[in-house]
Amino acid sequence: MKSYVNVCFLAILAFGDASPVYGGTDMKVRSAQMVNLLLDNAGNVNDTSVWDSLAEMTDLYGHRMTGHIQYDRSVSWVIGDAKRYPSFTAWEEPVTVNVWNRNTEYAQMNIPTRSPPTVDLPMLGLGQSIGTGPEGIEADVIPVETFEDLEALGNSTIAGNIVLFCADFVSYRDNAKYRFSGASMAEKYGAVAVLVQSITGYSLMTPHTGAMNPASIPGAAITIEDSKLIQRMYNRYNEAQKNPSIPNSEKFIKPRVKLVMNAESYENAKVSSNIIIDLKGSDKSDEIVLISGHFDSWDVGVGAMDDGGGAFSAYGALKMIANLPARPSRTIRVVMWNNEETLGRGMYAYTEAHKDEISKHIFAMESDVGNFNPWGMQVMGTDDAIAKLDALGKMFLTTVGGGNITKSDDPPDADIETLCNMGVTCGGFEPLDKYTQAIPLVPAGTEGYFRFHHTQADRMEVLDKNQLRANSVAMAVWAYILADQ
Repeated sequence: MKSYVNVCFLAILAFGDASPVYGGTDMKVRSAQMVNLLLDNAGNVNDTSVWDSLAEMTDLYGHRMTGHIQYDRSVSWVIGDAKRYPSFTAWEEPVTVNVWNRNTEYAQMNIPTRSPPTVDLPMLGLGQSIGTGPEGIEADVIPVETFEDLEALGNSTIAGNIVLFCADFVSYRDNAKYRFSGASMAEKYGAVAVLVQSITGYSLMTPHTGAMNPASIPGAAITIEDSKLIQRMYNRYNEAQKNPSIPNSEKFIKPRVKLVMNAESYENAKVSSNIIIDLKGSDKSDEIVLISGHFDSWDVGVGAMDDGGGAFSAYGALKMIANLPARPSRTIRVVMWNNEETLGRGMYAYTEAHKDEISKHIFAMESDVGNFNPWGMQVMGTDDAIAKLDALGKMFLTTVGGGNITKSDDPPDADIETLCNMGVTCGGFEPLDKYTQAIPLVPAGTEGYFRFHHTQADRMEVLDKNQLRANSVAMAVWAYILADQ
């Protein structure tokens, strides 16, 4: 049973309120009518167009790593698709990026009691890592959980060895520091390489890549299972050294790994693109409501979840709005950002290119956490703006989801950070957890997302066609009401 927005109620609410968020009575009624048309599509199981478009592009071109030809071909696909819509203005904006090539890589551990004694360790080199040289690096592995553990062991223990950061998953914020900064910290104590336990709470022998800060030693991610194996081997060896009389002590050896990485990096090697698609407003076309997701991905999987789903939910929302009988007052702009995964060059390029119109940005939204069942937004803005957005979410989005609002003191997503810091009210669009349906503001609310994050498993099958459509509807509703008030 439909339970959409009551037009008469909205007209009464708008009367006497001169706020730019609520607008006048006629505009409020029009917004409600258009929102109801958008909400009609939320339950249309025959509309799988958002998923289908993303699947077509990723099936054709694969991943979209910054600086790689697959990225450029995917950009051309989107621009070509947008040109099929006469009401859209679509263009590319230049972004100068680094190019990092993974090339061949592998890791092996020697366990003499096995046959064969050489055990392959599934691994992924970390983005921006240097290579090992063609002969690789072979050394004993010292597990540590924290930077404090690393410091306590010091140069006398760490020098000449590989460090394994083996902290279990708490949250991305808590664990990513070991991936980002592990190599630069470990090299201070003479480590020759770094391994990082993949940032996930769930593993099927799947390594998770991601960016690391530049360092003079290489870094790679390994699976949870192999991280635990190394820890057990290390602990048994230490126990045997303390007490050689324990059973099987002669079989307990130090974990030793050979790491081969042929990674290459090229600074400022290519001019690439952000994608911009505008639907011009009817009478305030110089004012902008921005909805977005990042377009680049890692070179494993196809980046369907991270962040093709966010970029195409925004693009799908624009298509839905373009099909409405009444265009909103303000321009709605879709941005598909380049280079989110490493240095954020797309964000900085956009800010520079549009510096004279930043004051005209009314709102900026990014979706970059999975696009499962829609939940709402974390918003950085004034208390007054957040209160009004909360009221609008409760009013418009109770049927499809996506209307919950929480206040964030920091920019809620990476690519809108500069806009947020320049005073634009901004929101990070968030879904419920894929498996638990927990809200995203607790650790369990990101469990499903981090099963697939930065892995070979980030494929179209992670995303549900109906959930992707619902996210697109929710983003369209937010974009329309903010652009029409």
